[in-house]
Amino acid sequence: MLLTTFLCVIATGVYGQGLDPEISQNLLSLIAEERNLRLRLETEADKLEKEIDALTVARQNATCGCPSIYTTPIAFTATLGHNINTLGSEQPIIFDEVTLNIGNAYDVRHGVFTAPFAGVFEFTTAVLNRPGYQTELELVKNGVAMTKVVSGDNGYYTMGTNAVALALIKGDEVWVRHPAASDSNLINGESTTSFTGYFVGV
Repeated sequence: MLLTTFLCVIATGVYGQGLDPEISQNLLSLIAEERNLRLRLETEADKLEKEIDALTVARQNATCGCPSIYTTPIAFTATLGHNINTLGSEQPIIFDEVTLNIGNAYDVRHGVFTAPFAGVFEFTTAVLNRPGYQTELELVKNGVAMTKVVSGDNGYYTMGTNAVALALIKGDEVWVRHPAASDSNLINGESTTSFTGYFVGV
């Protein structure tokens, strides 16, 4: 700007009385050219700034700069602290001893995990049974059985376990229940029968 003003002053003859008309015209042309170049540079600078912003967003997405909800850890582990001797048909198992509940997605009051956002989650359930009994449990999603675990043997305590990965949307519910058909209506607690789940990714 200072250079332009200086050239304008010279070209208009304020400080250069009797300046050659051709030189004056050349100076005015240079001023106009400098002004056009400055406008073009400002336009290009604006375009470059927008491109940098777009590249920054693309880089964040490519390096899992995903929404903050997806970086929130979700994990829980709960065990059954007591024996159950009278399991009913499709009775939910309420794992009442919570040792981990990051994100508070597991509700100890009902034994239900509720997905706080969409993504893939992995769940594991394990059941211990007494000698001479066999028990089956189901891990269900919104009331539909996704996988089953069976435990039982004539002469020994036995542990059955199973795991499943589920694609959930926000609000989906997952829990463990006793199915309608099972050889016995009891399971062993004492912190041995468990329900675990955690967020895997999007």
